[in-house]
Order: sequence, then structure tokens, then C-alpha cells
Amino acid sequence: MGFFDLHEPEDGQDQFFLYAMIVLPICSSSAYVFDAWFHFQYPTEERSYEGLLSTITIVFLFLQYCVPIRSRKALTIYYIILCMITETGTIGYLIYYIEKKDIVNMIFYSCSILFDLLFTSGLIYCRVIKQYESHILVENKHLFHFMSRLEVILTIFIPAYMNSNYTSLTRKMIAYFLLFDFFSDAYSRFQGVWIKSALYLFATTTTISVATEWFYFNHHNHIYERVSVLSELVAAILCYTIIILQFFPFHFKTQHVQNIAREALLFQRNLYASHVRTSIAITRAIDLMKNEEIKTETETTTTGSKNDLSMDTTM
Repeated sequence: MGFFDLHEPEDGQDQFFLYAMIVLPICSSSAYVFDAWFHFQYPTEERSYEGLLSTITIVFLFLQYCVPIRSRKALTIYYIILCMITETGTIGYLIYYIEKKDIVNMIFYSCSILFDLLFTSGLIYCRVIKQYESHILVENKHLFHFMSRLEVILTIFIPAYMNSNYTSLTRKMIAYFLLFDFFSDAYSRFQGVWIKSALYLFATTTTISVATEWFYFNHHNHIYERVSVLSELVAAILCYTIIILQFFPFHFKTQHVQNIAREALLFQRNLYASHVRTSIAITRAIDLMKNEEIKTETETTTTGSKNDLSMDTTM
């Protein structure tokens, strides 16, 4: 399929979906850069818009881990371009908070730069160098699921993002909430304590960050701000960790292994049922043979007794 050398569509996919999986992360990272520029360009007291565009689309940026590009060269270029776009937005936020001398957000965005670089390096290692396949697959239904959930969530968050009295502290928590719901669907195939623990902690830190952000909106206590920012940072680490761990087969049960196990269990059940049926048939045959033998012996004994009685009468 041209330069990208796309994977062939699988179940629940089509060619339009494959191209959408390439375009959506680019649109998401571009929206992030726009929001960073808007945040830097207009002072807090003058703007009535607080990063809503990137909040809506940022979830698609995390789906880059299963972008359907087979060409190793094209995939490397794609990941590097996405990383550069995302880091541009993060650097924009960092410069803004350096000018504001906001230590908490300076630390947050500095760490975000580092973690994004590590995440991109991990993707290149897994997808390009080792050529591992994703075990948590994204299908058309998942994209529509994300969109339907966003409609509900944004009815709650839009007033906060459009109100100049509030300053949005977290721009990725909605994405983390959707991703937690998405990852949990595959929990039955998780294997090992590391990836399961990462998922539980991911859900916990996501909840803490959202709760403390709303507490900050209502009480304006900066301790809630610090806890919210720290929780989002930890949630980002855990989200990246889950995505990287799911590439490795010893952390994740593949569908192929599950099918083999299911077929083996079914074969064992059928074998046991066949063995039971055979045992019943043999038991019945033995009982029938015994009954025939007893019947034969009875008839022989009866015949012998009659003969003896006839001889006695003759004498």
C-alpha cells in the first residue's frame, strides 16, 4: 500500500480504519501544539478557552503503539515525527511556566518531555527493532466507543474548560479514563503481576487526579493542585508502562495460546466423555454377558433336574 506498506485489514477493520489510525495521532499531537501556543499567547485572565481541543483528541495519540505500518523505516520516521510534534507542545507549556515561575508545572512538563522520549524509544525498540506485534488490538468499534464516551464526559468538563475562573490542571485525564476502560477489556488475558499491578495503579491514580482537580476548583487549595499534577504524572508513567508491557508475550497471553488452551480443554472434556460412554457400554456388555451366563446355567440346571426326575420315574 504505497510508502507506508500497511498491514492487511483484519476482523473488525477496513482500509479506511487503517489510514485513520495513522492520521488521528498526527491530528491529536497538532491539536496539542495549538493548545500550547494558545496557552502561551493569551494570559490566563484574558482567555476563555483552556485546552479543550487537545483534551478531546489526545486519546488518539496513545493509540500510536499499534499504528498499522509494516515498513520499519516508515514506522521509525512516523514515531520520530510524532514525538517531535508532541515535544514542541510540551516545550511550549514549559516555557510558559518558566516565565510564570511555577515550580510544580515546570517539574511536570520537564518530566513529561523525558517520559515521552522514553515512550517513543520503547515503541521503536518493540515495533521496529524487535518487530513485536500488539496484543491489545484496536478495532473500529473501539474508536466509536471512545467517541461515544467522550460525548458524555465532555458535557461535564466543558463548563470547566470554557470558564475563565478555572484553570485546567490536567489535559490527559479524560484520555487516561478512556484508556483504562479500553485496557480493562483485555484484563482476562493479562499474565503476571507487573502488568496487572500497573493497570490497578493506573486506575487509582487517574481517579485521584480527577478528584483532586475538582477539589482545587472548589476550594483553591494548592495542595490539591500538587496532588493532581503528581497523580497525572504517575498515571502517564503507568499508561506508557502498560502499552510497552503488552508487547512482550510473557506479560500477555496471546489469543493463539488461549485458543490452544481452549481446544485442549475441549479435547480433554470430549475424551473424558468418550471414556465414560465407553466404560458404560463395557459395563453393560459385561452385565449382559453375566445375565446370559446365569440364564444358561439356570436352564442347564433345570434341564438336568428334569432328566434326573425322569430317570427316577422310569426305574
